[in-house]
Amino acid sequence: MEEVSGLTYYAPGQLAMHNDENGRMYVFDLEKRKVVQRVRFGGDGDFEGIERIGDHIYVIKSNGKLYRFHVGLEGVVEEISTPFHVGNNVEGLGYDAQKHLLLIALKDDGDVDKVKVKGKAIYGFDLKEEKFIKLPIYSVSHKQLEQVVGKDFKFHPSGIAIHPLTGEAYVLSAHKRALMVFGTDGKPKNLTELKRSLFPQPEGIAFAPNGDLFISNEVEGDGGTLLWFKLNNGN
Repeated sequence: MEEVSGLTYYAPGQLAMHNDENGRMYVFDLEKRKVVQRVRFGGDGDFEGIERIGDHIYVIKSNGKLYRFHVGLEGVVEEISTPFHVGNNVEGLGYDAQKHLLLIALKDDGDVDKVKVKGKAIYGFDLKEEKFIKLPIYSVSHKQLEQVVGKDFKFHPSGIAIHPLTGEAYVLSAHKRALMVFGTDGKPKNLTELKRSLFPQPEGIAFAPNGDLFISNEVEGDGGTLLWFKLNNGN
């Protein structure tokens, strides 16, 4: 797969992913190092994020359209209305288990409805109440970025995942290749620039329950890459 733009923990030893042009989910076995299951859930489109929560899979398009389907009912797909639009350019989908929130990362315009945001924003969908939270859960302005990085830096979220042990939000930026961590207080904590040799275009991010981190990269023409960072219990 050249364009793995969404990544999620699926089952012990397995990740689920999708490319950004077809409505298909692929289950990748880490031990066998191959795709062991394929699920078609929709037609063509610009799919940018995927997340498994319980027995449901959530997938989102760049235009803000959100879909949900049960892992055991192939072909039965529900569309959930969202406040997002094409100008937001939705790029990431994550899950906060403690707050039971689906997290939606916007690559471009952070404004939604009557809410104005100075910078980039990540919104939440309350899965218990089945409604979107009006204000961003996380946001970062250009001024905050300068304070964190110490220089002018353009950050465009392309993926988000919550660390299962710390509760902190890890947000990728394919543009400029960077990883930003937000503290549990919702404020940007630090930003790490990623080497192009390892991260040509980081798009998907997911954690295993034990804290292992996975990041997928799009590599045009050569097949994508999946990087596995095992938790160092010594730190």
